[in-house]
Amino acid sequence: MEYLVTGGCGFIGSHLVERLLETGDKVVVIDDLSEGKLENIIYKPDNFEFYNQSILGDIGDLFKGVDIVFHLAAKTRPQESIKEPELYNDINIDGTLRVLDNCVNHKVKRFIFMSSSSVYGTPEKLPIQEKDPHLNMSPYALTKSIGEQYCKLFERLHGLESTYIRPFNVFGSRQTPGGGYAAAVPSFIDTLNRGETPFITGDGEQRRDFVFVDDVVDLMILASKTRIYGGAFNAGSGTNVSINELYKIICRLMGKDVKPKYVDALFEPRVTLADMSLAKGLLGWKSKVSLKEGLRRVIK
Repeated sequence: MEYLVTGGCGFIGSHLVERLLETGDKVVVIDDLSEGKLENIIYKPDNFEFYNQSILGDIGDLFKGVDIVFHLAAKTRPQESIKEPELYNDINIDGTLRVLDNCVNHKVKRFIFMSSSSVYGTPEKLPIQEKDPHLNMSPYALTKSIGEQYCKLFERLHGLESTYIRPFNVFGSRQTPGGGYAAAVPSFIDTLNRGETPFITGDGEQRRDFVFVDDVVDLMILASKTRIYGGAFNAGSGTNVSINELYKIICRLMGKDVKPKYVDALFEPRVTLADMSLAKGLLGWKSKVSLKEGLRRVIK
């Protein structure tokens, strides 16, 4: 088996790559290192190949002999996308289209697309199911919706098996404070470590579904191996907490007693909560690492 991972040096991508390397199969990583870091991949055995290239570049030859592609390379900050929609269109839509085209040209069997729970926007009901409508609130979210549509189209036109993962608020090690995934966790920890005062947007009562990165990797790998394909899977814990609660837990675990600052609220959903019955019913998957246990691991 041969795997190709775009964005494989990023937060989630590096955890996925290390898990794939454990199989002994060949793993090819494409990453332009604009967000990720090569040192995020701690173990680099002989079955690992890295190419410092953009998905917008000439990367077709790297798909030769590849069985499964995990596509994670993307710009991931919703607020930034509002200011730079063309950049997000170029990388997240044109880049995804190029990767899909290379998959078809080199007869890749399965395509796993890292989408986002952002496609749901402010949900009409909770918990959020995969069949719920896309109510995109940012260019970033829209690019992920379009990416899913391209996956469906390529499946119909070319028979490329594809599955789309919609992660909620993923957290874990190697996540930068300025990253696009659940930035509150690394931001709180980093700021407290520096002896400074963290900030919380809005009143802090907005609730989020946090899921540990190792659990998301488990789901992605399951999705690449199952006979089931052609749709989306939420990647969440099925529970949520307020940002104020999250901050209090982190303070307790770190032995800190620092009152946060509150700043103007962002344009974002008030509550997110994943319905995880589809992944459990079809793949037998559910998150294993609790929020507190995951935070303990990150802090350590």
